[in-house]
Amino acid sequence: MPMLRVQLRRVANVPSLCVDERGPRFCGGQRDPYVVLELDDQEQTSAVVPRTLNPEWHASFDFCLRAEVKPVARLRVAVYDCLHADKLLVSTSIALASVEDEVNVPYRLASHLKMPHAKAVVWLDLTWRPAPTIVLELWEKQRLSQHGQWTTQCLETADGYPFESMDGYVSAPIAANALSLSWSFGFNKDIVGGVHSLSDDAVHAIFYTSGHMGVIYNYAHRTQRILQGHCNPISCCVVSEDKRWIVTADRGPDSMLVVWDATTGNPIKTLFSPHVNGLWEWTVARDDALYTAAVATEDVQTCVRFNTYDIREIVTNGAQRVIFWNWVHHQLQFYSPPLSQKDFKQAIGAFTQSIFVPDSSQAITATEDGDLILWDSSLVKSGDVLVHADKKAVKIVRMTGLDAHKPVAIRYLTDMDGYLVVGAADGAVRFYDFDFRLVAWFEDLCAGPVNSVSFANTETATESVPTDAFRVPEFIVATSNAFILGITPSIHEEFDVEKRRGTLLMQGIAAEIRGLATHPSATEVAISCASGVLQLWDYVSKRLLMVRHFDEDKFRPQTLAYDPLGRYMLVGFANGAIKLLHVSTLADLHMLRHSKSAILDIKVAPDSSFIAAIDADNYVLLWRNKGMEAEEISPTMDPTDQWVYIGRCRSHAKPITGLEFGLSDQQALLVTVGEDRMLVEYSLSRSSVLDGIVLTAPPQKIEQSAVPTACFWHPDMPGVHEDLIVIANDEYKFKGWNANNKTCRRTTLNPTYGGPLNRILPIPVAKTKSERYCAYSTHDKVVGVIKLPLDGNPHKSMGLIAHAGHISNVAMTCDGRYLITAGGKDLILNMWEVTPSALDAMEAAGGVGVEPFGSLIEGGLHGAFYNEIVDYFYFAQLRTQGEASTAARNITQEIPLAEIPHVMRALGYYPTELEIQNMCSEVKYSRFTETTKTVDAIGLVDFVKLYVNHRPVFGIGKAHIEAAFATIGQKRSPSLKWPDLKHKLLTLGEKMTEDELNACLSALVGDDVEHWDAMTTFTSSTFADSVLGFEDYDAFATASEIM
Repeated sequence: MPMLRVQLRRVANVPSLCVDERGPRFCGGQRDPYVVLELDDQEQTSAVVPRTLNPEWHASFDFCLRAEVKPVARLRVAVYDCLHADKLLVSTSIALASVEDEVNVPYRLASHLKMPHAKAVVWLDLTWRPAPTIVLELWEKQRLSQHGQWTTQCLETADGYPFESMDGYVSAPIAANALSLSWSFGFNKDIVGGVHSLSDDAVHAIFYTSGHMGVIYNYAHRTQRILQGHCNPISCCVVSEDKRWIVTADRGPDSMLVVWDATTGNPIKTLFSPHVNGLWEWTVARDDALYTAAVATEDVQTCVRFNTYDIREIVTNGAQRVIFWNWVHHQLQFYSPPLSQKDFKQAIGAFTQSIFVPDSSQAITATEDGDLILWDSSLVKSGDVLVHADKKAVKIVRMTGLDAHKPVAIRYLTDMDGYLVVGAADGAVRFYDFDFRLVAWFEDLCAGPVNSVSFANTETATESVPTDAFRVPEFIVATSNAFILGITPSIHEEFDVEKRRGTLLMQGIAAEIRGLATHPSATEVAISCASGVLQLWDYVSKRLLMVRHFDEDKFRPQTLAYDPLGRYMLVGFANGAIKLLHVSTLADLHMLRHSKSAILDIKVAPDSSFIAAIDADNYVLLWRNKGMEAEEISPTMDPTDQWVYIGRCRSHAKPITGLEFGLSDQQALLVTVGEDRMLVEYSLSRSSVLDGIVLTAPPQKIEQSAVPTACFWHPDMPGVHEDLIVIANDEYKFKGWNANNKTCRRTTLNPTYGGPLNRILPIPVAKTKSERYCAYSTHDKVVGVIKLPLDGNPHKSMGLIAHAGHISNVAMTCDGRYLITAGGKDLILNMWEVTPSALDAMEAAGGVGVEPFGSLIEGGLHGAFYNEIVDYFYFAQLRTQGEASTAARNITQEIPLAEIPHVMRALGYYPTELEIQNMCSEVKYSRFTETTKTVDAIGLVDFVKLYVNHRPVFGIGKAHIEAAFATIGQKRSPSLKWPDLKHKLLTLGEKMTEDELNACLSALVGDDVEHWDAMTTFTSSTFADSVLGFEDYDAFATASEIM
């Protein structure tokens, strides 16, 4: 069995991102490419190289050929997009029949984009190798089960599982991702028909959707198989009658419809943007629709069903219209029968669901008033053939809510074994025959309005059962209160009400998740919901331990926190109160109430000496532990008499974005940052009941244009010799500030996979390990992991889509093994296993020195722009030594710090005076804590790192210029007169002198400035065109908007 090793070297001229390609960022046209190699039904994918058009890998891929004939290899270069579907850029096919060993061979790649681009080329090494010797060892692992019996676990391997061979032995592959989804709590409870039974005689499982993922949950073994592929919230799903196929569809940009194999969880077919097409015959190889037609009504169709009697007929309905479709004549034709209250002399409620009556031409539609409408058609003669005429409403019957003033909506309709199954808003499931006569009812479930009813794929027992007895398979019921129940049909005959409840298979989350906290020493996680519910889960056993309901009108939980010793839980409420609860029973222990506004965040000092909170009015509230005067705080101290209120302080003029406790020399430290761009440190030792909250120093302004979004204390680790407060901002930068003198020690690029970072959590690791990591989240969709110390290396961070929308909260488990994320309105809690070693591998693969930063430079390290950096760097050395000198040059490979701003400006980055000060200070004191000496020069490698970390991620665009004009003109007029603009340039912000302003204007417009007078007026457009020199302002503005 021959093997082929493909050594992927590099790709040149990847098609750049065009200004008309809408996306979350423009990034100067850079992309995030990766390569997919396909060979003999095998597929391998390279790592993503971020932000480059000339990626390099030097990665090896081994293919094992099953056939004797050498097949055709296909290579695709695609672009990764964490927020949308990936896009195929270029590809090629290589006939291997004539290929022997080839080294560093270029292959041209054909473009898959409409825009013209330079020809892309890939360099490969192709080497034929003999098959390796593989040793397979079968081990038996024994464990004691919960029932006290010895059982055996076997390790199963899937056919074709990728492996790496070394010295003839198979080595276990290391984790590919730093974050991998381990479990998903909750489900999309509001999707009608969104929960399905997959059970048969051998399997006991259900399928449901969880945010943008599908979940196959085996409730007998308590295991999950998660189907990942959608980027948007899944809006609907269906399962085939034989339980073999699952189809999911989402709503949002770049929507998809995916067909899954229910037995393996693998995607079988993916249809992109299916809503613009129509009826799909997905079992065939073609990618186009079988038939298409537009819905000729503004009434959004929310239900679609096939006629099992004639699959060429479909029924759909919205709230107001029912539409019957067919493709008998090889095109989709439709008609919508009229229906009004005059027809049946009663009001007709909004339509909810429709189905066809089995083996007939009839159909049934349910309404929110609890009615069923029967549609039927008569036979008419068409030539020599009898055909069915258009359907019309022939009967309407009230099935639920007999009180006309209290209608009960029918939310779900289906049929099973000759019965009409009705799921209603009163929480009942009822079975009727198709003459609308009640046969069986399940009215004591007490789980909330029914949204789904699904039956197992099993045969119903017929032995010793009367022919007229009620017989259906076991089924599940899902409700809008987030319960999934398992129902045995025979329970409807039970006399005991408790025995007619069914079996709870799963409890989800019924309202928006607001608060999230993990226990500091136990495997427990607590969540609070907008409905006033507080849930306590064991995230290892996946069991709900305790639930407490608060009155949402009086006490609506907003935020959660644990005492570091695990003695109690703190809950902040929307009415300004903070309650201390027992960690197990969730019973009240004590209440702190010193605010009238909603509590937004609570933090407890690492030594439990202080509690700090922030409220919606931007106040910081502080409580001191009475036992802090003792050498050690007693874990048994009564919490009802433990905390003394110090006071509150409004230290920020705008919302507070970060509240963090630190610990230095066994003393607690507290800092906050806010949207007012201020950093505030509080003197906890001097704060008292008499003096209130005392600040260590006046608030310090830390940004000029960026807005701080989060902060954290840098963990202790080798190489970090000072207390650092790391602050993230909305310009995708990290800034490390010395906690003592409040100087900016370092500025680095932070991940740009999603929006700005809004939460950063150090990951707990063993003290014996030198590496440190932190997890982060953005406001929408993305979470990830970063390796410390922060240096801007793109290979030391990763990100992925954790939720389809807003992320309301994140928390780390006490052992650092899991990152738990809450999706807020998607009602989902995801638990991600953290594998930091994957980041170590990524960092090692990225190279050393300047290599990891090459992908952040346009064209890479072999491109024209990098050569321009080198030229300017060495020209700065010539400037330092004198341009007119004829003496031999002393090439030092370094430039003085004073040359840094000049080279930056030559490269197109124009830093402010404060940014220049921060850059020079960063280099000057980069080794001070290690050597106590300052640095007065910088080398090329360090300069490149400094440049890519400090320059703006996005360029200045139309919106920035317009906003600046609006600010300067105080929003009174879109234009500015030259005397007003000149006065502000000379007197506000980083003031310019008259000479500096004249020198700048002379360089920009030459002698034209002499013609400017008191009547000269500029708009943002004319200023950009005539002064700043943007030649094509409209095109520039379009590109900026995309960024």
